[in-house]
Amino acid sequence: MANTTDLTTRDYSRQSHLIVNSKYAMTSNEINLVLVLLTAIDKKDEDFKDYIFTKKELEKKTGKKWDSQQLQKTVDGLFEKPIRIREGENKWKRFNWFSYFEYDNGTITCRFDKALKPYLLELKERFVISDIKHLLPMKSTYSKRIYLLLKEYSKIGHRSFNVEKLREILQTPKSLNLYSNFRTKVLKRAETDINKFTDLEVKLSEKKRGRKIVEITYTIKKNTTDLKSFIQVIRELYTNKVLFHTKDNRPILCSTKGLLYYGDEENITINKKESQKLWEYLHENRENLLVFKISLEEGKKHFYLSSMRYFKEYIKENFANQEIIKLRKLSTDSVLIISIFPNGRLYDMNGEYLDDSSIEEIWKTIYAKVKKDELRIFKED
Repeated sequence: MANTTDLTTRDYSRQSHLIVNSKYAMTSNEINLVLVLLTAIDKKDEDFKDYIFTKKELEKKTGKKWDSQQLQKTVDGLFEKPIRIREGENKWKRFNWFSYFEYDNGTITCRFDKALKPYLLELKERFVISDIKHLLPMKSTYSKRIYLLLKEYSKIGHRSFNVEKLREILQTPKSLNLYSNFRTKVLKRAETDINKFTDLEVKLSEKKRGRKIVEITYTIKKNTTDLKSFIQVIRELYTNKVLFHTKDNRPILCSTKGLLYYGDEENITINKKESQKLWEYLHENRENLLVFKISLEEGKKHFYLSSMRYFKEYIKENFANQEIIKLRKLSTDSVLIISIFPNGRLYDMNGEYLDDSSIEEIWKTIYAKVKKDELRIFKED
């Protein structure tokens, strides 16, 4: 019997670097569908299953409505657009993402092509882990692709591309052959989108040969001021304070309910669509906001130290499986090396069992040391 899959339970996926660097072109709907369905694969799977789920689950995961015709058009497009991988001078492969896809009255069944097994299953080295919460908000397909290409190099801190080779990887159309168009619609758009929506902060630079741009480089570092974190900081620390003035001198503020409003109108919040544009504008111009007499980084620090709940969430999101603190056990010479599982539970990296009472005491110790600026990991962050 085929396995059913709840698409709402996992946001992470793994892809071999060969898939990430392969040549393919997709529409926004096509790449979003692939990215979401990749999360159905468990890292422990030894073979592909028939992944079965409902249209409702797909809509919840992607954050958009799908009708059967739209889904069929998207799937047809994927079957017509092969992935091209080159593994050597005289070795290349072409294959599709799926070998089977069915829609039956709201139930979807699909199977990844078995040729993808070496690139999606039992990956032990050179793979890229990505979170769809970072990828789906980006509207540009090219931004999503470039994010994955840069994610592979995030620990190195930079990645360079020959311009023509990057065009080949992204399979850009002839309309983007002019470098100025490619720069604006692909490279700079990706820089903006990645900095706004993801865990990476990147900056584009260019290298010329004569008058021609032949190579581009993105520097890469951890993003501490993405849009989501920025909104959280504003909602926690700067409610009912003027953030900025519009061109017609109208003050914009954030209410205690976390909603933007005009300060010259009483009890009238800004509608959702306009608010989203305003939040994005505020984020892009955050260095000029009236309320930031202290840096945004300091504001974020105040935010996650404002309560134990926020602090625990911050530790879980930023320090999973890393050494956080060393603690000597009472009445013994042994040392606990404390880390945190991705699910939020503290553990000892040496294997010592920690009961709930011990864990709560350790949380208090970590929290107190961070408030006193005494924890090394935060000074390195």
